[in-house]
Amino acid sequence: MKLQKLQSFIEIAKHQSYSKAAERLFVSQPALSKQIRLLEEELGFPLFIRHAQGILLTEKGQGLYTELEPMFSQIHRTIKRYEQDDVIRFGSTPIISTYYLHQHYSKLQHLSFHVTVIEEDSQHLVPHLKSGKIDAAIVQDISVVEGLHSEFLFTDRFLAAVPSQSTLALKSNLTVEECLSMTQILPSEGASLPHINRMLAKHPYTGKPLETHYQAMTGLVSLGAGIAYVPYMMASNIEFRGVTFLPIEGDPITRDMYLLASSRDLLDALKELFTS
Repeated sequence: MKLQKLQSFIEIAKHQSYSKAAERLFVSQPALSKQIRLLEEELGFPLFIRHAQGILLTEKGQGLYTELEPMFSQIHRTIKRYEQDDVIRFGSTPIISTYYLHQHYSKLQHLSFHVTVIEEDSQHLVPHLKSGKIDAAIVQDISVVEGLHSEFLFTDRFLAAVPSQSTLALKSNLTVEECLSMTQILPSEGASLPHINRMLAKHPYTGKPLETHYQAMTGLVSLGAGIAYVPYMMASNIEFRGVTFLPIEGDPITRDMYLLASSRDLLDALKELFTS
């Protein structure tokens, strides 16, 4: 039984039309009808019920389609991924490059995948995408950009980074109130600041925060200067002397990460790679 016959069956079932399937497969409708007759003979049961208004799947035909369609879609996505001959120019942040992309390098190495632009704030990658300087990027909290294709990728929650010598470090998790009992070490600028500010707006902090560069926050925590908040993808991949990472009840600080790409095929190929 040839895969071509099964592919023909899937296209007809998907479009509920011999003519539309023939157009998609670049074959004549009589040739397509012959393939289905041969397939039905091999299987030993009819696949479609033909009537004046069109075609319907038989019960067995529906079962076969339900099981086969995801497999053929996977094959199609895999072939598309390996057909990607051009260099994929990817935009990233230091955290995404260091703590997320490395998990997928064994699969990325089969593509011409290169991180060509780095921005501290992922939202600054959008202009590079729109100008064509890069082909794809992972951007937080931006789900729609005109002229680009996007898919939700994952939600990343923030953990509290507390000094290991603090009594709070002995707990399994922290409440927001416990977090606010310490000096807040906040990034002076960057993509994570709005998320933290939203938590502080709901739970007012009366003290004076300590602002510093994002990369320096955990260093200040280790010295006992206060508490900071870091993405789970980062906290779960590092050990920092003098710092304990703890979840916060209710996950009050989260960010949604979206995959943006210049074409639908590239988006589908990368989404499959990152989520498989």
